[in-house]
Amino acid sequence: MLHPTHSPRQRRRSRVALAGLIGATVLVMSACSSPSASSSKIDPNADAKSVSGTITVMVPPGELTPANIAEFNKEYPKVTVKQIDEDPVKLKALQAAGDPPDIWRPTGPQIPALVAQGQLLDLTTALHVAGVDDSSTYPAARLYTVKGKQYGAPKDWSPDFTIFVNNKLFEKAGIPVPDPKVPMSWAQIGDLARKLTVSSGGATSQFGLTGSWELLGPARTIQVALAESGESLYAKDDKSIRLASNPHAVKALQFIADLAKDGATHSPLNPSATWGGDEFMKGTVAMANYGYWFNASIDSGKTAVGTDYTLLPAPYWNDPSSRIDPTVSATGWVISSKTKNAQAAFELLKWYLAGPQAVERAQAGWGYPALKSNTKYLPHDTAVDKQVLDVVDSDAKVSPSLHFNQYYDDGAFTNSYNKHLQEYIKGQIDIKQFASEIQNDVNGTIADGVSAIG
Repeated sequence: MLHPTHSPRQRRRSRVALAGLIGATVLVMSACSSPSASSSKIDPNADAKSVSGTITVMVPPGELTPANIAEFNKEYPKVTVKQIDEDPVKLKALQAAGDPPDIWRPTGPQIPALVAQGQLLDLTTALHVAGVDDSSTYPAARLYTVKGKQYGAPKDWSPDFTIFVNNKLFEKAGIPVPDPKVPMSWAQIGDLARKLTVSSGGATSQFGLTGSWELLGPARTIQVALAESGESLYAKDDKSIRLASNPHAVKALQFIADLAKDGATHSPLNPSATWGGDEFMKGTVAMANYGYWFNASIDSGKTAVGTDYTLLPAPYWNDPSSRIDPTVSATGWVISSKTKNAQAAFELLKWYLAGPQAVERAQAGWGYPALKSNTKYLPHDTAVDKQVLDVVDSDAKVSPSLHFNQYYDDGAFTNSYNKHLQEYIKGQIDIKQFASEIQNDVNGTIADGVSAIG
C-alpha cells in the first residue's frame, strides 16, 4: 500500500491494482441501460466558496492523499471528500446496486462501454469551459470522448510501447545497447529477448522481455499492430472481433505467444512471482515494454538497475514509416451519472486534472500530462531523465487515439489468451486454433454485451 505521507516524487502507482482492473469486468451491464446524464446541472463558473456537499472518490490512497484533500479544501472549504481504496470488485457491486462512487478512475479503453451503459456524466461543456478540450490536450484524451461528448480526461498517459533496457545485462551478454534514435522492429526486439534470456534445468533466472501485454492485455498490443497498417481488431459496429480471419492479427498474436513458448517472457506456465516491472527493477529482466510512467519507479537509482538504463522508442511491426506508439491505458477520472452532487464532484475533478494537482503530478513524472501546457514541468534535470523524455517527446508525436470496443471489457480476451496459451505452449493447438479459440470466446462475451445493452 502506498503511504499517504509520501511526497509526489516518492509515490508510486500500484501496478497490481491496475492489472486487476484490466482483468476484472468492471463494466456493469443492465438490460435497459439509460443514456449518460447531462452536465447541465454543473455551473462551470461556480464560486468555489459556495460549492458544498460530500463526495466519494474511489482511487488508490497514494493518488489522493489527505494532504491533497486539505489543499483542495483551501479553495473549497464546504466540500467534504471521502476517499475509498480502489477495488474493482467493490466498484462493480456498487454500480450494480445503483450507488457507485461519485468519482472513480477507469482506463481510457473502458470508456465506450461505460458510456453505452449510461454509467457516466457528460462533462463536455464544463470541461471545455475549464480549458480541457481537443486543442489543449493530447490525442490520448480523445479516449474519454464518445460521439462528440466528453466524459472525463486522463490524469496522465504514456505512449505505452517504449522499451526500457537494462544496460548492464546487455553488456554482460556482449550485446550492444540499441541506438535510441533509431526505432527497431518487433522482430529485432524478439531476437534480443531470446538472446538475453538465461535459463538452466528448466528454471529461468533472467527473462529477456516483460511485455506490456502482460500488464495491459494482449488485445491492445494486437490492436496497435493492426492500427499501424490502418486495420481494426473489431468489426465497424463493434459486434464481433476479427482475429482468426486476419493474417496480420494472427501474426501479432503469434509473436507474443512464441516469446512465451520460447521462455523469453512470462506466461501462465512460467509466471512472475510479482510483476514484470518489479523483476526489471531487481535486475532479472533485461527489457521492460512499458510507458513513460515506469520511469518514476526507477530514475532515483535506488533499484538494482541504478540509473544505467536506456529508453528505446516503440518498435514497428512492418513499416518504420508507419510506426505508432499510442496509449492503451490513459487512466483518468470520470463522474457517475448517478452522482447526487455533480457540482462538487466536477470541482474536484477539475482541480485534480487541470489545476495545481496536475502540475504536481507532472513534476513527479508519474506520466505524460493530458494537458500540453504541463509538459514543461516533467523531470529533465538528470541525464537519464533527459534521455527518457527525449524519446517520449518524440513518440508522443506518433501517438494516435485508438478505438476500443463498447460491448465488452477486453479482460475477457486476456482470460481466453491465458487459458489457451498454455495449450499452445504444450503443442496441443497450433496458432490458427489458438486464434479461433480466442475469437469464439470473445465473440460470445461481445454478444452478451450487445444483448444486455440492447
